[in-house]
Amino acid sequence: MEWDDDTLRRFREGTPEVLAEVYRAHAEPLARLLKAAAWRGAFTRLRNAMELENTLLETFARAFEPRTRAAYNGTRPYAHFLMGIARNVLLEQSRERELVGRDEAFEGLTESSPEDGGLAELLEDREVEALLAAFKGGLSREEHRLFELRFGEGVAQEEAATALGLTRIQVRRREFGLKSRLLGFLQSKGYLEDLETRGWSFFKRRGAR
Repeated sequence: MEWDDDTLRRFREGTPEVLAEVYRAHAEPLARLLKAAAWRGAFTRLRNAMELENTLLETFARAFEPRTRAAYNGTRPYAHFLMGIARNVLLEQSRERELVGRDEAFEGLTESSPEDGGLAELLEDREVEALLAAFKGGLSREEHRLFELRFGEGVAQEEAATALGLTRIQVRRREFGLKSRLLGFLQSKGYLEDLETRGWSFFKRRGAR
């Protein structure tokens, strides 16, 4: 993609459409680079598809943080910029695994004993945070604002409606649409597979009456 002055400005401002474009343009090439590096002998755990996806999502979650967006000057190839972030992610993950005395393979971490539950929860929390960042990156500006108001800041529907210039029923409908899309997105990644959206309520278990 082209990094003209307007694109760079909107990227630094965190415009959802631009973040989504950046993700679509660079996610697959970065995944190929990481996978190739793994098969050449560096960070061999990335041969595991789950490890590769987790690293990819964590890289973009960090790349889309405000300070990191501001650090990109639009001149250096963004693929190289991303690869630098990915290397830092991988090095930090390796140090964490050394500290807990675990094998490098992802399966060894997820099958931890109760005493190691904190580590498993930390890894899962990071994965969910990265997934949410990727989901929000694909939202429109209004959807992103609604998501942050209702689910990030916990603002009441009436206040969210006023802030967005909408009626409360419009907010309810759009909120339900966001919940449904988020659920589908997370389920495609292996989360919340036993839940569903129903009516105006939040997620309910399938089969619940």
